[in-house]
Amino acid sequence: MRISRSIPGVLGVGAAALALAACGGGGNSNKTSSSGGGTSSSAAGGTIGSANIAADQGQKKGGTLNLVSAEGWQHLDPGQSYFQIDYLVVYATQRPLYSFKPAGGDAVADLADGEPEISADGKTVTVKIKPDVKFGGAVTRTVTSDDVKYAFERDFNPNVPNAYATSYYPIVGSDKSKGGPISGIDTPDKTTIVFHLKSNFGGTFVKSLTLPGSAPVPREYAEKLDKKNPTTYDGDPTKQAFTGPYMIQEYKEGRSLTLVRNPNWDASTDFRPAYADKIVWKAGGDPNVLARQVLASKDLLMADVPPAPVLRTAFQSKKDQLTGSPLGVRYVALNSSVPPFDNENLRRAVLAVSNRQAYQLARGGPLAGPVATHFLGPESDAFKEAGGANGFGFDFLKSPTGDLTVAKKYMKAAGYPSGKYTGNAKVLIVGSNSDPGPKEMQIVQNDLQKLGIKSEIKAVPQQTMYSKFCGYVKAKINVCPTAGWIEDFPDAYAWLYVPFNGNAIVPVNNSNWGSLDDPKINAAMDKASTITEPEARKKAWANVDRMITSTAGAIPELWSRDPLLTGTDVKGVLDIWNADWNLSYSAPTGGGT
Repeated sequence: MRISRSIPGVLGVGAAALALAACGGGGNSNKTSSSGGGTSSSAAGGTIGSANIAADQGQKKGGTLNLVSAEGWQHLDPGQSYFQIDYLVVYATQRPLYSFKPAGGDAVADLADGEPEISADGKTVTVKIKPDVKFGGAVTRTVTSDDVKYAFERDFNPNVPNAYATSYYPIVGSDKSKGGPISGIDTPDKTTIVFHLKSNFGGTFVKSLTLPGSAPVPREYAEKLDKKNPTTYDGDPTKQAFTGPYMIQEYKEGRSLTLVRNPNWDASTDFRPAYADKIVWKAGGDPNVLARQVLASKDLLMADVPPAPVLRTAFQSKKDQLTGSPLGVRYVALNSSVPPFDNENLRRAVLAVSNRQAYQLARGGPLAGPVATHFLGPESDAFKEAGGANGFGFDFLKSPTGDLTVAKKYMKAAGYPSGKYTGNAKVLIVGSNSDPGPKEMQIVQNDLQKLGIKSEIKAVPQQTMYSKFCGYVKAKINVCPTAGWIEDFPDAYAWLYVPFNGNAIVPVNNSNWGSLDDPKINAAMDKASTITEPEARKKAWANVDRMITSTAGAIPELWSRDPLLTGTDVKGVLDIWNADWNLSYSAPTGGGT
């Protein structure tokens, strides 16, 4: 679901790659300027608006930072967190081995004490951690390498449904652990952790150590909670152990949370400035009302995307309260494991008839990002090899407003001579109940109706859509139209593997929302992941993108550029890698003393 930017030394990748991956309510896409102050207001590319999003805005310590959002949180347990809005909280309260500063660029050592060491054969990775980081909250002692080891053990525990561990952590013995000891992890001393990998995957593995699943979790406290299914460690996040500058003091599911300073946090060990004394976040409500409230305020940040009408108002008259960076892709997932979308040609017909421009308009027009023709976005290093903006030239994606003639051609190829669906499958569309979710679901329903496919709409909160419907495999949801993906680190592997590889499907907290499991695509990904020569790797992943687009497992909507709104005086700092606010850098105007 998320993370990216370039990383120096052994973590290094192309400097043009900026993006944190994750799927989330806010979605995202492209690359952004890392300079502060005003940014360009182009509707075609780059950032939008001219709000000051710089890391240094003259912030002062103290005061209360206030946020609002229409959507709430899905998981604040670092072992389960994989949602854009959750990351705002998790990266302020937890310390993974490596993290990113707001402007993107290079990943820096966070809990780790320096860069990782990769063996010559790429199968062993050694990380030293800082010796003087302490837990706050439920546990108050010094963090050790065993806490990191236990974090990885629970990443593979079915009771702690992690969406990406099997995709990014090919650790020896992990497939047999089920939450118990993993033979491929050693802790020779209290500050050293050694990972033994099944293959030459070290270069990719170290990039994934920026994910929250690498943040330490105290074994003696969490292990008993993790024995329950699901774990109760995520049930009340105020009772977790925290290593970041903040801890969760108050939490009401889907409604509010309050962060306060972690008394055991030592600023000398961390790059985060942690300006605000308290952070109060209220969730829920009409996004139109919330967005207008923020534009009229001095002290509010809106943590999710404003609806199209308010976005247009902000762009026309309040650009200094508007920002947003390109990052990721938005698409409509079609469940290829159940009828009627288990028929490839029928899926192609759906793509052909789809009015993708309508999705763009529902989100605010070109300001929301360009209409997509495939899945690798402009910030991907393999975008050019994947045909750039033009894509691969498939006729079923040629018209951004849909082509019924082409769609009927594929319906006939799917076994429907009339060009209309005559089957009896019941199609359920599940999406966000927050604007523009209902509009997007209606667009899908209207397009399906043109092919004779009848459907039913179910609108739910965005976080519920992922946790109980689209991300819950047994639910077998036919269509998920309000999905978004942000690469987990700057590599085409992180763009495509988790959302489109059958081997990445997990029962709960799943991010392959269409349950796409094509043996040829899976094999092509496995082969591409072993290629280390940069140009050959780009071409291989571009070919994977072509295969995914050809099989029509999803409707590409937008290469997203998610806008955000700020009050007139609050000092909001944008995390370019996550395309949302950084709570440890943002601050109320004036602050304290």
